[in-house]
Amino acid sequence: MSEEEMRNENLENPNVIKTVELLAKGLMEIYEPPISTLNTHLKELTDEQEAVHNMIVSENRRIDDLQNDATLDALLADIATNKEKLTSLTSSMLSLHKRVQDLQVRAANVEKAAKSRATN
Repeated sequence: MSEEEMRNENLENPNVIKTVELLAKGLMEIYEPPISTLNTHLKELTDEQEAVHNMIVSENRRIDDLQNDATLDALLADIATNKEKLTSLTSSMLSLHKRVQDLQVRAANVEKAAKSRATN
């Protein structure tokens, strides 16, 4: 009898078939729970990844909208212009304040001089 015939005969033997079925069932009992758990976890991770991806896409769209907003650009330009005006106004007010102080000192001196002339 050849080796191939012996294999075929073993495959037809009810004991071999039952043993193979029991081995297959045992392997399925061992590996099926972890595989289903992995599938569940993988689905959860995929769902979470999709949610995060959607959030990132939404944020990118919002940022693009803000960067391309003409009103915002105009407001930013107004801020720069107003800052320059404020700086100029501040320096003018400081200059006027200094002049007022000088004039007050001068007025006080003129008043002193007038009183001293009046007493003389």
